[in-house]
Amino acid sequence: MSTLVPIASPAGQRRLVAVVVLGALAVIAWVASVGRMDTMSIGSRFSVGSLGFFVVLWVLMMAAMMFPSVWPVVAMHTLVISRRRGAGARPLGRSVAFVSGYLGAWTAFGLIAFGLLWVARAAGLDSLSDSELARYGVAPTALAAALYQVVPLKRACLRQCRGPLSFFIEHWREGFRGALRMGLRHGAYCVGCCWLLMAVLLALGVMSITWMAVVSVAIAVEKLAPLRWARRASGALTVGLVAVAVVALARPSWLPGVGSGMGTMDDGGTMNR
Repeated sequence: MSTLVPIASPAGQRRLVAVVVLGALAVIAWVASVGRMDTMSIGSRFSVGSLGFFVVLWVLMMAAMMFPSVWPVVAMHTLVISRRRGAGARPLGRSVAFVSGYLGAWTAFGLIAFGLLWVARAAGLDSLSDSELARYGVAPTALAAALYQVVPLKRACLRQCRGPLSFFIEHWREGFRGALRMGLRHGAYCVGCCWLLMAVLLALGVMSITWMAVVSVAIAVEKLAPLRWARRASGALTVGLVAVAVVALARPSWLPGVGSGMGTMDDGGTMNR
């Protein structure tokens, strides 16, 4: 995917369309997420509201954070469909099914995140000070994420995310249902690649716009960096995670958004001021 494709070619045009459409959707999702979060007052970082409220916000967050880095896969998907005979469906419909499956995989992870936040709140962890949360929550999670960077599972999942053509050669399925299944599978690889980065985001404050932006940029750089820079990108991310852990241990107050990442919500998802 590091080979440049002229925009005038059919492949280049589909890449451009994928960038524009997913970029626009990501912007809309960012605006919607920020609009929700701007109304929040400082409160418990583990207050997640109702399940329905959290799932809607989580899907918006994943669209905002992941769409900027998933466009090569969507572009390759539409290209493969257009070049197969007897596809039986237009690329747009299948692409929508693929993206829906991708978001479905992240939604499933979001349900796990909801459960973890609920358990943390029930256990009274929100009574800890910001410094204690940083030292005993953020630091070990960031260190675990740094170590995960060199685990074979992480690298295997990242290869699937960075190599959409090989993914489709191995996992291709026909029809809308096949596109949905491929989206779910690719989303699962993406979860396998990024789940500990999301765990760091949970520890820092899942509704912190600042850390959402930092994590989304880190994911995009790792997935989209040219092949010759791929190892450097992953290495830089590892160093960054270690740095977050060190700061969380030594100077928690230096971490942006710690203690203000989430607002307090009642059971219906209404923000309490």
